[in-house]
Amino acid sequence: MVRKGIFRTELPGIGQCARVDMRAGDAAPYLEKSMYELLGFQPPFETLPTREVRSLMAA
Repeated sequence: MVRKGIFRTELPGIGQCARVDMRAGDAAPYLEKSMYELLGFQPPFETLPTREVRSLMAA
């Protein structure tokens, strides 16, 4: 099973993080950038759309 990121953002207390699919289990819904990369989520963190871009795409 491929673990997937949805978008990247920055949250107080977490810093740079990725919103991940709920199938990520305990990692959901937000995962710090370093853990996202360490656990091999796809696509690569830097290629995830930002939260703002993702909301425009969904509209």
